[in-house]
Amino acid sequence: MCASKSTRLMELDMGCLVSLLFFLFIIATKFDCCIGHSPKALCREEEREALLSFKKGVDDPSNRLSSWVSDHEECCNWEGVLCHNTTGHVLKLNLRWKVGQYASSFGGEISSSLLDLKNLQYLDLSCNDFRRINIPKFFGSLSNLRYLNLSNAGFGGVIPHQLGNLSKLHYLDIGDSHYDYRNSLNVEDLEWISGLPFLEYLDMTNVNLSKASNWLHVMNKLHSLSVLLLPSCELLAIDPLPHVNFSSLITLDLSYNDLITSSFDWFVDLISLTTLNLAFNEIHGEVPSGVRNMTSLRFLDLSDNNFVGSFPDWLFHITTLEHLDLRSHGFGSNKFEGKLPHDIGNLTSITYLDLSFISLEGEVPRSLGNLCSFQLSNFSCYRPRKSLQFLSLGGNQLSGSFPHTLGECKSLEYLNLGMNRLSGPIPISLGGISSLRYVNIRENLFKGSLSTKHLANLTSLKSLDASSNLLTVQVSSNWTTPFQLTELYLGSCLVGPAFPAWLQTQKNLQSLNMSYAGIIGVIPAWFWTRSYDEVDLSHNQITGSIPSLHSSYMYLGSNNFTGPLPQISSDMEELDLSNNMFYGSLSPILCRRTKEENLMGDLDVSGNLLSGELPNCWMYWSELAMLNLGNNNLTGEIPSSMSSLIWLSSLHLRSNRLSGDVPVSLKNCSNLAVLDLSENEFTGSIPAWMGTFNGKFIRFFPGFDETTHTPGLMVLLLHSNKFNGNIPLELCHLHSLQILDLGNNNLSGTIPRCFGNFSSMIKPSNSTFFPFNNGHNFGFQTKDTATVVMKGLEYEYENNLGLLTGIDLSSNKLSGGIPEELTSLHGLRFLNLSHNHLQGKIPVKIGAMTSLESLDLSMNRLSGFIPQGMATISFLSYLNLSYNNLSGKIPSGTQLQGFSPFSFIGNPELYGAPLTDDCGEESKPKSPIPDNDDTEDNGWIDIKWFYLGIPWGFVVGFWAIMAPLAFKGAWRHAYFRFLEEMKY
Repeated sequence: MCASKSTRLMELDMGCLVSLLFFLFIIATKFDCCIGHSPKALCREEEREALLSFKKGVDDPSNRLSSWVSDHEECCNWEGVLCHNTTGHVLKLNLRWKVGQYASSFGGEISSSLLDLKNLQYLDLSCNDFRRINIPKFFGSLSNLRYLNLSNAGFGGVIPHQLGNLSKLHYLDIGDSHYDYRNSLNVEDLEWISGLPFLEYLDMTNVNLSKASNWLHVMNKLHSLSVLLLPSCELLAIDPLPHVNFSSLITLDLSYNDLITSSFDWFVDLISLTTLNLAFNEIHGEVPSGVRNMTSLRFLDLSDNNFVGSFPDWLFHITTLEHLDLRSHGFGSNKFEGKLPHDIGNLTSITYLDLSFISLEGEVPRSLGNLCSFQLSNFSCYRPRKSLQFLSLGGNQLSGSFPHTLGECKSLEYLNLGMNRLSGPIPISLGGISSLRYVNIRENLFKGSLSTKHLANLTSLKSLDASSNLLTVQVSSNWTTPFQLTELYLGSCLVGPAFPAWLQTQKNLQSLNMSYAGIIGVIPAWFWTRSYDEVDLSHNQITGSIPSLHSSYMYLGSNNFTGPLPQISSDMEELDLSNNMFYGSLSPILCRRTKEENLMGDLDVSGNLLSGELPNCWMYWSELAMLNLGNNNLTGEIPSSMSSLIWLSSLHLRSNRLSGDVPVSLKNCSNLAVLDLSENEFTGSIPAWMGTFNGKFIRFFPGFDETTHTPGLMVLLLHSNKFNGNIPLELCHLHSLQILDLGNNNLSGTIPRCFGNFSSMIKPSNSTFFPFNNGHNFGFQTKDTATVVMKGLEYEYENNLGLLTGIDLSSNKLSGGIPEELTSLHGLRFLNLSHNHLQGKIPVKIGAMTSLESLDLSMNRLSGFIPQGMATISFLSYLNLSYNNLSGKIPSGTQLQGFSPFSFIGNPELYGAPLTDDCGEESKPKSPIPDNDDTEDNGWIDIKWFYLGIPWGFVVGFWAIMAPLAFKGAWRHAYFRFLEEMKY
């Protein structure tokens, strides 16, 4: 009675096929009647001459127009030329350049002889390079044009308003995907567009429309407009639109603009819209409700805006959607409240769904599986469609177990559940999705095993990221993989103890991260012979030596590698061999001449056993931006060739045995932002030229106009050397300086009052951003560090280095008072002026330094009262005012009374809690004042003996009680009977 489903599909397919063939027959018949190659219609003489004149003006390095010659009279057969079949008039000129078809594109000038092609209807000059010449004004006189394509042709300047004379135009593309800020296409106004009443397609990608404030009202006059593409046009706002005339619009793209607060009420009338792209704007508020009426919508991209409020679950009732993107990349900040709605299961036509980084929470609804079920498409003649292919829910706060219903998504190719709070085991059903190419489940709470049962059927897999979970990789060493990976990230998963031998079968592997993976022992020799893009095997217990390295980015720090440093290829860009046991000299790898230029940008060999002098061959490493040689046994002076490192932004030489003066040649490294020379034996005065490292504009690449601004010196660490003399006033010019450590030297004189000009310390920083703490790629990163003494202890800062601000001038011979100007540094987090000869009072306004967490003024000759404002520094967690001449009562308040008495000891005239319970004069503590001279700190010796005596006192007291209990049975029995009675 009723036909089966397969029969009905065959009938529908046959019906579609007949309709399609009939449509193509009509089009082909019409086209053949108008244009083609016919021996009956010869090319018009005047039009042939016009084409030859055009050829003379253009540059044709590929000789594409070789058929355009005067002795070949039939110009209708020339390359790119089509004529009317009966009249011989040139109707179509297609000179579009196609990659691979021709070696190079057209350039040069465009002759006005084209005006002699009076019947020209189709002109395509796209994808050429006319070197930013203006679009010819005479194009506006080609009055019969229906189709004009000038996209990506290298035009620049103001678009001529004469194009508005092309009243028969249906298609206009003047977009440019290659934005050139120097001479981009732009308009003074857009009124000329209203002269194109039949326009159906308009693409103005990357055209600067910032001066055309009425752009929407002009576009609204185009009743026939179906496609409007205005991405990256510097649009600032959308004015209200009282009435919509272009209601036939099918595609609207306003992405990559600067729209902030705009009126979208007119969206209600765009009921025919199938594609809407508002991505990468700054639109605030809720998602425009007018989208509800777009019941034919198939493509919707609202990513990277500032949409807020409850999640617009009504989006899941637009069942025609095939592509939905609401993600946030970090530049935008779409933040929706609430859980992922159960109604997500209504999107049965969806193939692409990206809801990443938009603050979703709760469990993943089971209805997600509905997106994977077999459906008949409403388009393409009711043929079966593919189900969900792309799913990204990463970077949210989703919880619960792995969504098991995803196992039904047999067409899924891309799956991102990373950076959530999902937990439990990985279901075996994941391994049944043989179409998967990309899987990201990183940074969750998954536990259990990741075994061959999960991976055996993933024959299409190219990228797997399971890092930062509680997973154990259980794969036999002789496993034969069904896939060929290009990316594998298993950092912080248990992969070891043995290095996985099955990786030898992965011939296409380019990125590998197995850091913190519990790998012990030697890496197989075959691994070092291969070339990779990125490898991270840091923080394991890998042993053995490394013969040579061939990867672009290699991170092998914090292992047990030994032997001399390996040979490195000239195309390596980042190398981390820190915290191993490499020994020998730097010279063999740094002074080896190569034919190719060394591309090394970041080199870290700190924390090894390297010795010898710094080699004087840094001229071969001119691309270096970060160099860390700290914590080795290097000797000698800084070589003059380091002046060749003009791009160097971070230099760490701490904790070696380097000596001599800091050479003036280092001044040439003017892009330095971090300079760490601490814990060496440098002598002389601190160079005044360091004050010139204050940031500047530099060209990105030689020969190009594009520039960038270097931040200037942000971290200066000269701690524990033998510098002497005064602190140079030139350091006050370092407006970007966040950390200044000159402690434990032989500096004298006073603290410069102009230190109050350090503008980066005036306001508290609430950003962790630091110029060099940005990962090169997902799973790989190069970070800068700074080691400082704060709160009495030594800390190494890395992730939060951008938040840290502080000054350490301790253990010098500085005299005079504490400058009142220092109290203007409201963003300062630590200040250490201890062990100097400072006199006078603590500045009264010190309470204004509200960001202080650590303050050490001990072992000086300060006098007077403790300012009351100090009690209001709420973040202060470490305070040491000991061994001064302070007097009076310690200001009351929970802040200061919470510190140990040792914070105030050694001030004979100081009293009050926490020193005493009674604030009376008779209870003031009497402590000796240390003789804080240049040769001996007797008070400091006293306090050292005090601290040394604490553990011995504890030991003696402990055994004084426990020894009798251990050797006297009667005493022991009596003691335990006493404890037993205490229970009752």
